[in-house]
Amino acid sequence: MERKGVAKIEFKRNENKKCENGCLKDHNNSCKFLIPDLDTCYYEYPIKIMLPSSISETCCQWIFPVIYGGGLVEGDNVNISLKIGHKCSITMSTMSFPKVYCCENGKDSQLNGEYFLDSEALLCVLPDPLVCFKNASYNQCQSFHLASDANLVLLDWFTSGRYMRGERWAFSKLKNISAIFIDDKLQFRESQNIQNTPFLNIEKTMKAYNIIGTCMIMGPHLEFLYSSILCQLEKCKAYGEKANADLLFSVSPLHLSNASKYFGCIVRFAAVSVPEAIKKIEDLLQPLFTVIGANPFANK
Repeated sequence: MERKGVAKIEFKRNENKKCENGCLKDHNNSCKFLIPDLDTCYYEYPIKIMLPSSISETCCQWIFPVIYGGGLVEGDNVNISLKIGHKCSITMSTMSFPKVYCCENGKDSQLNGEYFLDSEALLCVLPDPLVCFKNASYNQCQSFHLASDANLVLLDWFTSGRYMRGERWAFSKLKNISAIFIDDKLQFRESQNIQNTPFLNIEKTMKAYNIIGTCMIMGPHLEFLYSSILCQLEKCKAYGEKANADLLFSVSPLHLSNASKYFGCIVRFAAVSVPEAIKKIEDLLQPLFTVIGANPFANK
């Protein structure tokens, strides 16, 4: 059964409430963010939006989009729209590994997200790794519209599938597009289209790797984070020290058009072990968890 779901969420700043936790302090020793107020929350089956208040003691509001049935089935088309007001801090995560089930009749499962960030807002998209079942066919398109001083952390990663059951890179297609606009100007676009061809087999190409992904960090409030990651991953190995071919991480600084100063960084990675990749991402993002109030990958 094909399911079409829509979710619309909007947060606005609350000028009457001030964050007393000092999540991310400014030069006046006050929090850089304001406590967000939920203005709109609308959703239709098969998607449900959960907004727990007990996860974080900071002013960051957490969002969990939940798909009935545990994942996307063939023909599903889910559209999410999120608007984040001035100085609001939002984290979007998942309760477990998101799944895309098999497609037997040639119809894709689709997820489209559109996100709007006002001045000095923060959005952290930190899902668990995506798992595509055998013969799954998945399209994902995400667009982010940022003010010039908005802040974004985008983690986009997927596994080889249910590899413990012998399903390694056995999905039919995974198409993934992420576009980032700053002041309505396209600054970054990442596109992946992974599927078997007569000349190229996914499993053979991926060799022993079971997870690949990217993590993008950008915005003036996140300089502490991307500077830390650049420092860690740009370090050269000691003379004679062998690189760990089972866990590959690289980082590149990001620049805005015609700007010499770094605006952020992008991390690209691949790993044989999914738990090891998760542990490495946790280590890199550790400074962020005090800002958003919790580690989204803990206790799972």
